[in-house]
Amino acid sequence: MEKNDNKALDNDYRDLIPRNGFLFKFIKKDNDFIHTFVEGDFITKSIMPTAMVIGKKLSDFLPMKQALIKQRFYEIAWDGETVNYEGKVGDIHYVASLNPLMVNGKVTEVIGTAIDITDKKRNENKLLELEKLAVVGELAAGIAHEIRNPLTSIIGFTQIISERVDDASIHDYLGIMMRELDRINSIVNEFMFIAKPDETMKASKYNINSLIADVNKFMEPQSNLKGIRINFDSQSEQITAVCDQNLMKQVLINLIQNSIEATEENGEEIKISLGQASDDKFFIHITDKGNGMTSDRLKRLFEPFYTTKEKGTGLGLMICRRIIELHQGTIEFKSDVGTGTEVTIILPVKIAST
Repeated sequence: MEKNDNKALDNDYRDLIPRNGFLFKFIKKDNDFIHTFVEGDFITKSIMPTAMVIGKKLSDFLPMKQALIKQRFYEIAWDGETVNYEGKVGDIHYVASLNPLMVNGKVTEVIGTAIDITDKKRNENKLLELEKLAVVGELAAGIAHEIRNPLTSIIGFTQIISERVDDASIHDYLGIMMRELDRINSIVNEFMFIAKPDETMKASKYNINSLIADVNKFMEPQSNLKGIRINFDSQSEQITAVCDQNLMKQVLINLIQNSIEATEENGEEIKISLGQASDDKFFIHITDKGNGMTSDRLKRLFEPFYTTKEKGTGLGLMICRRIIELHQGTIEFKSDVGTGTEVTIILPVKIAST
């Protein structure tokens, strides 16, 4: 009779399972919290099998740090208080509520409900990114304007001096100055792009196969210095798309440069693949066998001013993404430490009018 009663209770609990969420129960036994029930498509499809949870302690299926945090919430609930908290398992975010069930003034079990809020979190992060970009854009426009005028004068005077001086040693110094001034100018141009990206875009039909081949030739001297081969494999004879060829070349040069810098061993290969993703879209894959990146670093790749390079500005990848987004495409990174990195760019053959 008791088993039938439990089944009836479990059926009642199933009616409480929230849409896009899951329901669970636990009791306290020998100073540990043991899960006695868990059900919901969200947990079985997105997180873990129920067999990993039922009859288990928190530490049996969660990393110790997460288990200890949730243990505190469970303790509060077992003391008779309702607890609400946010949790995360893998890439899944959820909000949970723990509700103690009391009999004769004593908690006999706790019923928990959880709802998936991953999409909400993503939207919040996107809004935060947009706010950051707005601030960076305003900052960039101000800095670029203040630097460009005196920089133009300094570059001009340096060129005049270089033409009028015969001393070879001074020419060497002036050469170094010009290279550094060019670097400053390129940073100013990056700031200008962040401030007004739409104004710099000039799209027209272009052969993507030829564009990538041109970038390969440009990057070959750098890759040859490290004994690295750049292998371009086109799965289509010709892909013609509407794009700004100069901006797209900037993206590819930046990404290939990163791959070269991340690859230390001679004889390694950087692979570039081009092909049709669908009737109206194409893809570009760039794969290396370099140092790779941690998951924490992957999450911060597109943050403005975030860089691990000694002379980096932390704007390169952010600008790459802005260029791809202007072309109504997407860019994604996959990476493992010691294994390498794969970049996937998907772009439309024709940019939709806005």
